[in-house]
Amino acid sequence: MKIAAIYARVSSARQQQNENIGSQLEALLAYAKTHDYQVSPHHVFQDDGHSGAYLDRPALERLRDSVAAGELEAVLIVAPDRLARQFAYQYVVTEEFERAGCQVVFLNHGFGDTPAQRMLLEMTGVFAEYERAQITERCRRGRLFRARQGGIWLTEAPYGYTYVRRTDSCPGKLVINESEADVVRQIFRWLVDEQLSTYQINKKLNESAIHTRHGNVRWAGGFLVNLLRNPIYTGTYYYNKRRQVKAERKNMPAAKPTKHYSSRVWRDKEEWIPVAVPAIIGMETWELARQQLQLNRERAPRNNKVHDYLLKSLLVCAHCNLRMIGNAGTARNRRYMCSRKESLHVHPAPCPGRTVLAETLEELVWHHVSALLREPELLLEQYQLRQDQSYGMPEQQEQLRLERKLGALQREEQRLIDAYQAEVIELGDLKERCTRISEHRAQLEMRLSSLKQQQQEGQRQVQVRATLEEFCRNMSAALQNPSFETKQRILRLVVEKVVVSDEQIMIKHMIPISDVGLRRHQHSSENLR
Repeated sequence: MKIAAIYARVSSARQQQNENIGSQLEALLAYAKTHDYQVSPHHVFQDDGHSGAYLDRPALERLRDSVAAGELEAVLIVAPDRLARQFAYQYVVTEEFERAGCQVVFLNHGFGDTPAQRMLLEMTGVFAEYERAQITERCRRGRLFRARQGGIWLTEAPYGYTYVRRTDSCPGKLVINESEADVVRQIFRWLVDEQLSTYQINKKLNESAIHTRHGNVRWAGGFLVNLLRNPIYTGTYYYNKRRQVKAERKNMPAAKPTKHYSSRVWRDKEEWIPVAVPAIIGMETWELARQQLQLNRERAPRNNKVHDYLLKSLLVCAHCNLRMIGNAGTARNRRYMCSRKESLHVHPAPCPGRTVLAETLEELVWHHVSALLREPELLLEQYQLRQDQSYGMPEQQEQLRLERKLGALQREEQRLIDAYQAEVIELGDLKERCTRISEHRAQLEMRLSSLKQQQQEGQRQVQVRATLEEFCRNMSAALQNPSFETKQRILRLVVEKVVVSDEQIMIKHMIPISDVGLRRHQHSSENLR
């Protein structure tokens, strides 16, 4: 009696539910009993829910270890595709077992050692590969279809969400995990309102009592970068963003073939499939976050390794409309120059603009900005002038007139209905005149809605003006003997860009008037005190 083991495998939960693996074990045990094989309970190996496309399976690993240890004389398997889908894998494992003195017996295909039998084994492996390719393609097409219908399936939901798996009556979906969503909103507030770098945000998280989803105290910097760049938090999840290609090993000679390595590359954006999900942050916050990430990249200390430049990321060349960068030299000979002068491999023609002495330009810009901040009346005057230009007509009187007109149209429509019921006018006449009234009403309601929005805007401007005054007072306190870092932060708060040409310097200021801008600038100015 030979000592044997049996191996069974199914690749999906549906096959497990149909007890397909049970039928395999039953057939294998019956075969062992009738063919004089002894199978111990610890020699029954089964992989539930494992794909045959890979050899990295727990039960198969234990079986291979047992064969290598010389414990077995035979291995019983229902069919070659239960061992592996690809013929190459079937051949590798079968040859490994035979070298160890263990016979491999397939119940459905009793292969021997003759060339014809070996050819039949190879053909069976080819058909198994073909079947696997069919399954893969059907799954891919099915996922694309479900994504276009709004379905989602994930191994793990993005941070801030919980994944609800698909059922027979409901597709897979994401729901907001409120505890994690609060952390996501806090991370975006740190980036947008306080203008912190991802390193500083990571430090805050690590110093706080906030744990990761898996209970870790330490947060990874790369995780934060991916979180802040993920558009899913605005309410849109994109499927089909990447595709799998054969990996290119750059450190390997071209003539030497690679094995089964693969890589994922980005698809064209037109191929992405958007799926609506609950939003955690607004689109305005998302846009501000993108801008701040770009500014953080430009202002990163790694980009300035020699000298400090006060106007870094603020200067723009008037000739090329490109950023001006610091030109490393001596401490007294620091200069700003157009980035086109340095990137000749990208821009063959050099920039015609001249370099600018950094010390002179920085002193000039700082003197102008600090003088403006010390006189907030100038900012308020420009702000009020802008509001006066925006609101030139008496909106309140116009609103009352439109409301009276809408009331008159409603009464006229009622009179027409009464006339039709009294058989004074025909139905066709009623429809025609009611249509004209409806069109006129739509125009008046559109105008009235616009006026109400302007009225709400006017009420908001009162709050904006008060906050703007508070902002200027906070900035004035920060102008008393500021350090280099304080100067740089002040300039980045109130200056959008400085356009430099050979004849003049144009400073484009930012006045914080939006709700988000007010909150962002006010908080930053408080930190400068």
